[in-house]
Amino acid sequence: AALPTSPSKEVGTKRLPKIYVYDLPAEVTFNGEKMVFRDAPTCEAMATGTEEDDTCVFGPHFNVSLAASPAPLALRDVDQFQLGEILLFSLQRHPRRTHDPSEADLFFIPVIQDLAHRFPWNQQACYSAEALVQHLPHLRAENAKRHIWMSPGTAWTPFTCPAFDSQPSDPHPDNQLLAATTKVALEDAVSAPREAFLDDWEVMYNVRTPPMASNLHSIPYPSFTSGLEAAQLEAFRAASAVPRTRQNFVAAMWGMHGPSRSMDQRTELQLQCNKSSDCIVLSLDGLRYETNSEVVVFGSLDATFCLQPEGDTPSRKGMVDSILTGCIPVLFSPLQTKLWPWHIERWEDIAIALDGVPSNIMGRLSQVSTDEIERLRTNMLAVLPRLSYSLPGKPRPEDALETTLAAILKLAQ
Repeated sequence: AALPTSPSKEVGTKRLPKIYVYDLPAEVTFNGEKMVFRDAPTCEAMATGTEEDDTCVFGPHFNVSLAASPAPLALRDVDQFQLGEILLFSLQRHPRRTHDPSEADLFFIPVIQDLAHRFPWNQQACYSAEALVQHLPHLRAENAKRHIWMSPGTAWTPFTCPAFDSQPSDPHPDNQLLAATTKVALEDAVSAPREAFLDDWEVMYNVRTPPMASNLHSIPYPSFTSGLEAAQLEAFRAASAVPRTRQNFVAAMWGMHGPSRSMDQRTELQLQCNKSSDCIVLSLDGLRYETNSEVVVFGSLDATFCLQPEGDTPSRKGMVDSILTGCIPVLFSPLQTKLWPWHIERWEDIAIALDGVPSNIMGRLSQVSTDEIERLRTNMLAVLPRLSYSLPGKPRPEDALETTLAAILKLAQ
């Protein structure tokens, strides 16, 4: 029988879910084989709630100065694929965490496989569906949708384990059960459908595959306003809201890497940008697997528009970075407007959305009126809290995680 569910905590008219977090070890031996549930549990051994702990999860602080602020503003140098540990620690220390499964509205499965950071991309240590289900004693078909787990990356293979991509049509009942659970990642099948990449040779020959997990939903990258104290976030938001002169009309910030479609966009945009004195090019080459937050933040804070070609996949962390700095993102694929709908309802309200690279990007952006620029910036400020993941144990109403939990609870009802 399904576990009974007590009423969630209520604030006003909104139900706030209670969360049960499974106590899973980082690795297990199942049928004589070592299987990994969490492949980078570095921060788990640290004391909870210390600055060292927060830095392990969210990265170190760095400061920026804005004329509207009398003091430097603290931000975080967050790794773009750190979402796994952010969600794990946030839910483990959440004030609405319950240790009684009968009280739970949602169940979090702390499985974090970050194969994108492992080379070669070896799936031999991946857990099996059977091993995982054996460690989830409260998982039933009736409450599977209320079970949440995630991929810290874009959920493309080979960066996911096969059990994560379980399908309802799989022959084994454990796979069928996992297929019914709710999953989150940076992208999903709506923002990265396979049919949109049939001209990509890596997809054609199954070198990599767009997201295929069932019940998968996209949530935003963590960025430099994640892991801040409430006062730090408000100080940055308030200073950002004050109108100021930005030295550059357009900023282009990326490395020259990616599949052919992304490279074509980046190459053409960089050529156009290099011909204009109103566009600044900041290369992120060499910083792909290192932190580049400071470079991106300083470039974005000083520009009106930030060009956002596709990354290795439709999304890129720069899309979030530019919104948080008030630098209007310029998108070049309709797929990008399908990202993170729980957090961004209409990209047209915060971005310039184009279908491909125009022959004169500078001319196209010069046609955007001052009133439209102010409208987009005002809307970006309103979105800022929903794109920020709070410190563990200190959730803020409608932050990135609370927005995610509320959406999943609504789906499960």
